[in-house]
Amino acid sequence: MNRGVGLTELLAELPTAVAVCFAVVTQLGDFWFVSTLSVLAYWFGTVTPRLGDGLSRKRGATVLALLASAAAVSVSLKVLFAFPRPPSAGMVAAASGLPWPVGAFYESVVTGRGYGFPSGHATTTVLVWGGLAWALQVGTRRQRYAVAGGVAAVVSLSRLVLGVHYLVDVVAGSAIAVTVLWFALTKLRTPARVFAFVTVVAAVGVVAGALTRDTAAALGLGVGGLVVWTALDEVPAPTRRGAAVTAGLGGPMLAALTVGVLALEPPDPVIGLLTAVGMGAVLSLPLVGERVAKKSLRETA
Repeated sequence: MNRGVGLTELLAELPTAVAVCFAVVTQLGDFWFVSTLSVLAYWFGTVTPRLGDGLSRKRGATVLALLASAAAVSVSLKVLFAFPRPPSAGMVAAASGLPWPVGAFYESVVTGRGYGFPSGHATTTVLVWGGLAWALQVGTRRQRYAVAGGVAAVVSLSRLVLGVHYLVDVVAGSAIAVTVLWFALTKLRTPARVFAFVTVVAAVGVVAGALTRDTAAALGLGVGGLVVWTALDEVPAPTRRGAAVTAGLGGPMLAALTVGVLALEPPDPVIGLLTAVGMGAVLSLPLVGERVAKKSLRETA
């Protein structure tokens, strides 16, 4: 089966400079970027300048659950289908002619890891940016979804230009993500239910492809989110000072967890545990941040 439908070979002829530009564009759908965006949306919510109207804690938690859904759906489907990525030798070779650090960055982007179907970037972009379009109140609904659709389109195109996916991969990833987004927002409706959905889908991935780094991480996101959000009675609305304290506490902690996973390469079950702890901390830290901010205000009054 030719999943590229001839388009992969055509895009491979584009100049390297164009591909480098798309290597930057593709970061809009990379997990590090959308996870940072989702966490900040939850932590800062309604105090976000010009964007926070309507972005309640519950809606922010739903966006985090959609982020976890993207990980679980793409990872589980990858191990179920086990379709390979396009050969990227030509793209990697092109990096040798680029100056450092552009060459190193470009090579890291065009060296796809794991299976190719569906595109994780396409799936993640639709779910997270679509979730933000639903959660925010800025502009009109049509405008917000148009922006989300535009971002999803350029990120999907970037995966083809960079040679890390075939056309079928990004089309299927986008279509699956739209279905999951609709299901989560219209049928599941609450963060707890979406996190439960994540847990089930990730568990299917574990059963289908055994416990790997990716399936363990997806399962950890679902379990951590489900347990902690269910246990939280109420998370107070953010204040500017409280959100700043939350970010000040949570940023270094999440950075340490990430560095620990990447540098130490712990066993797969430990990765699942760490991602569960990370998601749980993201959801619960505003309780600490708002309490510390409130206490400091009383002391300075």
